[in-house]
Amino acid sequence: MQVTTATAEEMGIENRLNPSQSIKAGIKYLDKMIQKFDYLEDEYENILFALASYNIGYGHVTDAIQIAIDMGLDEGKWQSLKITLPLLSKSKYYKQTQYGYARGWEPVQYVERILTYYDILKQKEFI
Repeated sequence: MQVTTATAEEMGIENRLNPSQSIKAGIKYLDKMIQKFDYLEDEYENILFALASYNIGYGHVTDAIQIAIDMGLDEGKWQSLKITLPLLSKSKYYKQTQYGYARGWEPVQYVERILTYYDILKQKEFI
């Protein structure tokens, strides 16, 4: 699950390199991210925001949400975060955020790859 040391500690596991512990921590952390976005009415959007947070961290996603608000975008839509997350790599934007610089294009690619894989599984009737 590629759990960071900090996330492993937060999730209460001793060895993040142990596959069983890593999977448990990853699932627990993803669930925590889903719960943080439970205010979103659309469950689909909630999952996308949670996946992005799983990848880049909740703080950076909240920074991107604030940028969306400042830009007049719908802060509850993934389409808005696809625009604002990459801006976290530009000093004009990240200097005004709480959590600073981030490679914001990475969570966008991460989530989009998951969606593509999900579509493939649906087409093959695995889901």
